[in-house]
Amino acid sequence: MVETEKFKREIAMETIQEEQKVNGLERSQSTSSPGKTFKILSIDGGGIKGLYPARILQLIEEQYQIKIADQFDMICGTSTGGLIALALSIKKPASELVSLYQDKGQDIFPNPTNKFDKAIQRLRQILWGGKYKNDSLQNSLSELFGEAKLKDALTYLCIPSFNLTLGMPRVFKNPHLNGNLFKDADITMVDVALATSAAPSYLPIHQINNALYCDGGMWANNPSLCGLLEALDYFVGDGKPFSSYSILSLPTISNPTGWTGESQKKNLSLADWKGKILNPSMDGQAYFTDFFTSKIVNFTKAKGEYLRINQPVLSAEQFSLIALDNTSDAALKLLTELGDQAGAELISKRVFDSFITQTKHQGVQNNV
Repeated sequence: MVETEKFKREIAMETIQEEQKVNGLERSQSTSSPGKTFKILSIDGGGIKGLYPARILQLIEEQYQIKIADQFDMICGTSTGGLIALALSIKKPASELVSLYQDKGQDIFPNPTNKFDKAIQRLRQILWGGKYKNDSLQNSLSELFGEAKLKDALTYLCIPSFNLTLGMPRVFKNPHLNGNLFKDADITMVDVALATSAAPSYLPIHQINNALYCDGGMWANNPSLCGLLEALDYFVGDGKPFSSYSILSLPTISNPTGWTGESQKKNLSLADWKGKILNPSMDGQAYFTDFFTSKIVNFTKAKGEYLRINQPVLSAEQFSLIALDNTSDAALKLLTELGDQAGAELISKRVFDSFITQTKHQGVQNNV
């Protein structure tokens, strides 16, 4: 509530609203005086669907011969997007993340092929615990991050999770002098990745110190607003290092339920809902954050721009392959191809030029 109220006080109603479609993107911007721009990359959650934004980022790095951490001042990521954000912040190439999804995805989210094993997996999810263990995920994360801690990040970070012990949202941040924030400095990136991606009924709750955490997608599946608030609090505006901000927001791919009024049972038990509760919650939050952020940038005193990459238009057959835990060969192939198509189109339209034609103005200031 404190951050929200502080943010509201910074709203200046004298700015004008300007929205337009640009190169297939929703582009919203406010106007102010020129100066240094604080660049934010935001990556949605979505399980194995993280392969889609990871592939887009791989194409960007290869096309422009850059590392994402050299171009963005802050990277925000939730759940699978948090994993990507953490890795990019220590200059892991996006290609390594693509390989992780493609090569380890079926170990992290094993999909049984026979009916008996599928039934046991569903029962385990409903009655006995999470649908999956996190052993394979933890091993993959340990290989990716080693002993890296949040203080090792080369960009500012915002990684949402939900603190079940306190019953409130939690954003993991690397230490920085601007906000005198140091409490997360020695938390390992493996722990943060497990905390932000502990999707209820899919993966186990994760403990850090004396607190229990679950998936940040419960409240911030699209973490763009977290990044905007952090930027306005500590980095952008009068008396701060930057005079403007620019946000690039990458989605995963949301899943329409396909339910109709005629065919759908209305009074559902927990067993009826099965794994269907989480997706509407996360997708709805992501849509609202996109809408809210695209509007609010028009009213911030500091000059701002928000770019949200549009999701691809898919056929019913393609949508049937898209799920946060569908790691079939066909699903992985489709996600890779969709990332290829989106990345190639956005590069051809020079959408990313404003984010990467200049390197960021400063590194993380933490003195740790």
